[in-house]
Amino acid sequence: MRNLKILIAVLGFTVFTVQSTVAQEKNNIKEKVYSTTVSKSPEKVKETLKKYSGYIISNEATYTKKSIGKIYKIKVTKRNWSHFLLINEDGKIIGIDEGEHSLVAK
Repeated sequence: MRNLKILIAVLGFTVFTVQSTVAQEKNNIKEKVYSTTVSKSPEKVKETLKKYSGYIISNEATYTKKSIGKIYKIKVTKRNWSHFLLINEDGKIIGIDEGEHSLVAK
């Protein structure tokens, strides 16, 4: 009976360890990031950036190709705070990336 309890404990530990390892491996999908500038981005993206007139908008931008189209990532700064805006080709802000805490609209 004691051997059965030890066997169950070892099997349970193994199952939970393997499960968490597999869950972490699936999130390592690499996306290709392309470099561009704000002046070369679509007009709708530029129009959206006009709403941030109180911010310093970086001229450097990047974009990734997703199933919904290109997603542009542009850095905006106000005083000591900076974050990245995630804007799709239609000019809609789909998220804000603040480093560790990123907000992405679904």
